[in-house]
Amino acid sequence: MKIEGSSTIPVSREKVWALLLDPAVIQRTVPGCEELKPEGEGVFRAKVRAGIATIRGNVEGEIRLENVRAPEHYRMVFSGKGMGSFLNGHADMDLGESAGATEVRYSGEVSVGGMIAAVGNRMIELAARKAIGDFFERIKQEAAAP
Repeated sequence: MKIEGSSTIPVSREKVWALLLDPAVIQRTVPGCEELKPEGEGVFRAKVRAGIATIRGNVEGEIRLENVRAPEHYRMVFSGKGMGSFLNGHADMDLGESAGATEVRYSGEVSVGGMIAAVGNRMIELAARKAIGDFFERIKQEAAAP
């Protein structure tokens, strides 16, 4: 499944970059994220409470940051298991500046298998889009905080 889109955050690119790479901020802003622990340079262990339809539980996995070019680009590569399912994928994050705001463009691919895959791609895509939208709304709130 491919996911892409963008979000405009009304602060400088440097501030958005710092927010997107701060594990404490990411833990607060990713829906269902219960834990995000650094495990080395650009590597994190994550535990996320998630669910689609009647399938609910924890997903645990690894996130790696690659191709980091501050403050404009990074690739996030992730894999996880839980709820009788697995997911693997990547997302490219590109930050551009315009009139004191930052446009974050994202694009990536996710593969899902197991019980979650049984609910169907359309439902998975809707859930992913909602989670991404919630994430960016929370990032905007973090950016507005003093």
